Amino acid sequence: MNQTTCLVIEPVLPEQAGDLSDLCLRIYPQYFTYLWDDGGSWYVDHSYNSIKLETELNDPNVRYFWAVWSGQRVGYLKLNLTKPLPGTQAPGGLELERIYFLREAAGKGLGTLLIQHAEAIARQQGNDYIWLHVMDSSLDSLAFYEKRGFKQVGETILPFPQMKPEYRRMWQMKKCLC
Repeated sequence: MNQTTCLVIEPVLPEQAGDLSDLCLRIYPQYFTYLWDDGGSWYVDHSYNSIKLETELNDPNVRYFWAVWSGQRVGYLKLNLTKPLPGTQAPGGLELERIYFLREAAGKGLGTLLIQHAEAIARQQGNDYIWLHVMDSSLDSLAFYEKRGFKQVGETILPFPQMKPEYRRMWQMKKCLC
């Protein structure tokens, strides 16, 4: 049996903010502590607390989805349904803000399925393109997105003083859905 056939994509409900926070707090340190002078504790407290996540889950422009693999929540997807690419006035964009997995679920084709899910939502809404930010230091992620049709179209510098300066640059990547 193909490993990806065990993936179920389910919406995250506002009352599941605590569960989402718990998963985020497990995933983030597996990949990103090297970016921060404080090991990422400020960012995790700022971005992944259950109150902030519940607020986002109640926002009609934001959608979170669980990645459930073999009966376990192993990752999630966050979409901003209508958000133009920064620096442009091009309407019709859907932002893929986060696509994260626990390390034991990475590399199994699940990310591709979540991107396909995001593209299906974008097409249903009539979006012209999907876009995202990716750390310029994350060469595996860059290759992953390029392989799936995303192209580098810009860059941004993260403003967080707790972040090591050499890791603040992110690429903006875009995939047209024409």
